Amino acid sequence: MAISRRFHVSGHTEEGYFASMTDMMIGMLFLFIIMLMFFALKFNQAAAQQRKTLKDLVGADDTRKELLKNIKRSMEKEGVSVTLDTENGILRLPESILFDSNKSELSDQGKDALNKLAMSLAKVLPRYTFLQGQDNSGMGPRSPHGIESIFVEGHTDNAGSADLNWRLSVDRAFHTYQALIGAQQILAELQNRNGQPVLSLAGYGKQRPAYPNDTPENKRLNRRIDLRFIMSPPRVTSKLEDIPEKGGAAP
Repeated sequence: MAISRRFHVSGHTEEGYFASMTDMMIGMLFLFIIMLMFFALKFNQAAAQQRKTLKDLVGADDTRKELLKNIKRSMEKEGVSVTLDTENGILRLPESILFDSNKSELSDQGKDALNKLAMSLAKVLPRYTFLQGQDNSGMGPRSPHGIESIFVEGHTDNAGSADLNWRLSVDRAFHTYQALIGAQQILAELQNRNGQPVLSLAGYGKQRPAYPNDTPENKRLNRRIDLRFIMSPPRVTSKLEDIPEKGGAAP
């Protein structure tokens, strides 16, 4: 009889052991399902944010194209011919309307052209930029996409030494920049949403040809001033960041 009781107790213990293991496995499976749902939710949120970011990038690119086309139309009304590279956000001014050959000082025609360009920029850029510390509400309806920077870039062909071309491109960019802000001081005061000046300059010499330097015509086209427009990248804002700072809402 004693042996029979001991066997009975052992069988009951084994049943309890297996029941505990089953409960633990069910609990782990439940936890795994919860974790899976959590990661699926995070993945969907990340995918939605990526779609929004892509939409913002495409929207900013379209805004930049329309901005450049508006400036070009304004310049053509004033009798100044410029060209566009809308894919790269460039407004291009040929050497022929700004400088004499191998000169960095603006010609009279160049000064007149840049006066007209400065006037056009002063009219349209405030929609995409800020006057930091000032009330921007009187600057007209704002664009949802802002301008990060505008580079005044000097470029040459490949004739002559690299040092000479670099110096010429820098000097031409500098004189162009000076002429623009001299004609419209507001251009020097415009800032991006981070409080940095929008307008700056750079010289690249022969390093960034727009066309192969294989014909006289292409060389002529490579001697140029480019205004390169960079739009502000989209950003994720919290509710606190959505509150506009004094001076206007972020683009």
